[in-house]
Amino acid sequence: MNSNDRNVIGRNKLQEIVNQIDPRYTLEPEVEEILLEVADEFIENVTTFGCALAKHRNSEQLEAKDLQLHLEKNWDVKVPGMTDFYSPLHTFRKAPLLEGHKQRLNLVRRSQYHFQKGIGKLVEKQKQYARKESDK
Repeated sequence: MNSNDRNVIGRNKLQEIVNQIDPRYTLEPEVEEILLEVADEFIENVTTFGCALAKHRNSEQLEAKDLQLHLEKNWDVKVPGMTDFYSPLHTFRKAPLLEGHKQRLNLVRRSQYHFQKGIGKLVEKQKQYARKESDK
């Protein structure tokens, strides 16, 4: 079994992609091997996670939406031509804070600030007291 048989994308296809970018470039064999391994690991990762999502949906069939969700959420990859199946997930907005709630939050923040400021003063007084005691 040669390395072309075990890779999802073959060396010829990889060179074809490079030629689309610039025909003058060629890949060293070591670089080809690394790129092929990365591609295989990526496809295995996406497929495994997609299968887990399908299982979570109580389905025994892997669907494009499973792969799409993983690619969008974990890799930030938008697949061209795919409908935005999970777009309702993006439409939820935080409800605006009510005025009374904002006031309570401000009171809590202010009290936390003054508490920390008071603790700072207390610590400073303890340090001063300790210095006075050590000077005696």
